[in-house]
Amino acid sequence: MRDASQHILFLATEYDAPGMRPYSRQIINTLWQAGDHVLIVTRDGADKTAFPDVPANHITWIDYPTSLAGKATFRFYPKQVLKAIDEIIETESISLIYSLTEELILADHINRLQRRVPMLYTVHDATFHDYKSLSPVRWLKDRLIIARPQRLMLKRAHQQVTNSHEQREYVIQRYPYHKIYYAPFPTLVNGTIAHGGEQVEELKGVSGPYILFFGLLHLYKGVHLLYQAYLDHPELQSLPLVIAGSKDIYFKRRVMEPGVTFINRYIDDNEVADLFSRAAVVVYPYTSATQSGVTSIASYFGKPMVLSDLPFFKQICPEGEEGVEFFTSGDVDALADAIARSMGASASTLGLYQRLYSPEALRDALNDIITRFH
Repeated sequence: MRDASQHILFLATEYDAPGMRPYSRQIINTLWQAGDHVLIVTRDGADKTAFPDVPANHITWIDYPTSLAGKATFRFYPKQVLKAIDEIIETESISLIYSLTEELILADHINRLQRRVPMLYTVHDATFHDYKSLSPVRWLKDRLIIARPQRLMLKRAHQQVTNSHEQREYVIQRYPYHKIYYAPFPTLVNGTIAHGGEQVEELKGVSGPYILFFGLLHLYKGVHLLYQAYLDHPELQSLPLVIAGSKDIYFKRRVMEPGVTFINRYIDDNEVADLFSRAAVVVYPYTSATQSGVTSIASYFGKPMVLSDLPFFKQICPEGEEGVEFFTSGDVDALADAIARSMGASASTLGLYQRLYSPEALRDALNDIITRFH
């Protein structure tokens, strides 16, 4: 257990970035103890239901600027955030800053903060992900406000934690003077996901079980491979294919796509149980992966999974794991074969969830890391 006098400042300045809300919520709610403090930057205002056990006076909510000039200034000199951190450190006797969401706006200020209080920095993406069809302006913007600060935070943070064995080895080799720890990825399943009862409107016309992809539609997630495999292999078309998630569909769709349903929008947590409960198999055909909690949702609902053979997936789901099929990443025919094997599978992946994503395992691992800072 963590010493009662060891108070943590949890930082989530990229709270609205994809996946960061459930990630930071799970860790804060798992580790919170009296004397800790939470600082969150958000575009949506305070969420009073996110942290039920944290007193309101121990959470600092900061609104993200809305004007173009305000956003640009905030990215490189977030004065309000820096002032709030300094005040919290002083008044709350903080002994550790735990950065949960990369904190890209602090890239040029991390050295000063680390001189005041030790920081534990979460490495989400040690390498920049692949995206497609970016305009030159968007490409430059991503390099300036995402790739550059990611690189600087990785280089400058003295003590780090990651949820990927592969990323840990990468950082050790590249920055041998850092201390970097491994902790299991927190589950993305919250109470709303587990018990949500809202029906997905677009699925009312889809009969029977289906093949499911769920997530943002980015190039590195390999959705184009799943789309091609399904339409090129008639043996898969005995079940519908459902591709659910927001972002632009980055690949060219065919004129004829029998059996394919796109739900191209944000899926609310209340709808997730309906979406997954009717799936026959869940497919994650990623071409690259640093760390992710996507397997937590599918395994919570006990669904068979098809995963690309990337190191991250193979480390959390060893060969022979019940209900899991691997295929060679990028190989469309191998993907189709793996889906075909899984379509009739009755094996449940609930055991995987219970082993990997229990709150106790996460709490024990993180407290063991945090006690080293005392």
